[in-house]
Amino acid sequence: MNRPRRNHCLLVVAVFCLPFVLASCGKKGPPTLTSFEKPDAPSSVTAMHRGGALTLRWDYSRKQEGFIAEFIVLRSTGADFEKLSHLEKDKRLFVDRDIKTGITYRYKVISQNSRGVYSDDSPVVEATPAPAPLPPTSLSYAVKGDRVILSWKPVNTGDEFNVYKTREKGVYGLNPLNQTPLAEPAFTDAHSINTVVYYSVRSLTGSDIRDEGEASEELVVDPADLVPSRPENVQAYPESDRIFLSWSEPAEPWVTGFRVYRRTDAGEYILIGDTQIPTFVDNDRPVSRRDYRITAVGPAKEGPPAEITNVVYIPQR
Repeated sequence: MNRPRRNHCLLVVAVFCLPFVLASCGKKGPPTLTSFEKPDAPSSVTAMHRGGALTLRWDYSRKQEGFIAEFIVLRSTGADFEKLSHLEKDKRLFVDRDIKTGITYRYKVISQNSRGVYSDDSPVVEATPAPAPLPPTSLSYAVKGDRVILSWKPVNTGDEFNVYKTREKGVYGLNPLNQTPLAEPAFTDAHSINTVVYYSVRSLTGSDIRDEGEASEELVVDPADLVPSRPENVQAYPESDRIFLSWSEPAEPWVTGFRVYRRTDAGEYILIGDTQIPTFVDNDRPVSRRDYRITAVGPAKEGPPAEITNVVYIPQR
């Protein structure tokens, strides 16, 4: 008589425990409270006018990135804001190309989590792009010592300039080499003999949003193009069994060595040795007059020669 009652109790227990069994088998549990919390708002929103577009940047903690699904950029030219773009949560930059000079644009950015909960608004940034100046022309460079000196020609009087550098042709960042806009059409940078680098220059008005124009032509600085200068103060010291040669230390720190050529009688100059220091010993017995040429060698090219002629050993009497 008690068996049916016991079976009924077992059925109640089984029904009561079923949700916990399913949860332990990998089924998704109920949403956590944090998924309904308002995510953090983006901060430090800035705008920059460059090349006919407004570039927005903002900050957002990487630690909080896992709690959001996307960013939403909003724009206003009047009273109301409209959604302009949805961006992945790892983005911190947006370029608005649909702009006109003389119009005031206001922007803000919000974050949204996977359940559609919006953050508070970021601070609003305001920008009124002005006509940007034309890019400078005639970029050139000179290498002096361990520095590269860039120069260019302005198009308009009063333009300021930003200089950009990259190791990847045509790919430049938003931050110039110079700390503040340049008033003069020149800039000095550190020079590397191991890397090909590229430069471009943009003119700007120097406003709060830069109002920076298009990039100039690209200037390539390739160490393989460097040509050393002619060695100076070449001296010869003949002995009875050899001739010592010396010359001044080169001004270019990127000179890799020197080549020594010799000519006897009316023959051709022949390479007789290389040296990494500004001295050389010709161990061929100086029984006749001879001429020497000394050249400096750069990363890829050989410079013009310096000559010393009519070198001969004259015994003392």
